[in-house]
Amino acid sequence: MLLLSLRGFATHIVGGEIYYDCLGGNNYRITFKVYRDCINGIPPFDDPASIGVFNSSGILVQNVLVNFTGSIVLPLTITNPCFTPPTNVCVEETVYETVINLPPIPGGYHLSYQRCCRNSTILNIINVQDIGATYTCYIPDSIAAACNSSPRYNNFPPIYLCAGVPLDFDHSATDLDGDSLAYKLCDPF
Repeated sequence: MLLLSLRGFATHIVGGEIYYDCLGGNNYRITFKVYRDCINGIPPFDDPASIGVFNSSGILVQNVLVNFTGSIVLPLTITNPCFTPPTNVCVEETVYETVINLPPIPGGYHLSYQRCCRNSTILNIINVQDIGATYTCYIPDSIAAACNSSPRYNNFPPIYLCAGVPLDFDHSATDLDGDSLAYKLCDPF
């Protein structure tokens, strides 16, 4: 569920992520970040944004609305001294955060945030304005993992990539519970 086809006239989503922290007592702090193109992006960030909470059968059990509290423009970091950054690139980040109570259920919960549409400047996706994004995470059944928090990425990827220049990026993650993490490359949906 990485990409979802939607019809719309928005052209702004650059990326995002969703993760959670177990606070005890079946309470979870849900954090999701959304990145948009602040030059070519047409609509504002969602206010409120909606997170779907699904059971293991894919049935919606709760819809959580999270208010927009502001955004920041990300600094443009240049790591190659020979590279002159373009002047038509700008990425804006917003962080949505809420606390929800999720009583234990067999199979746990799937959280999902969806938004149309991807950035119109993307060249390697056909009909980019018809493609949205879905960000998901899974909260396991408390029998499998009592009071578990999800991992999160350690670094934000570079905003610029220069053709012909090798990219060395640490895409590692950290798990607050000290759980073992495994990585696998796969084709996007």
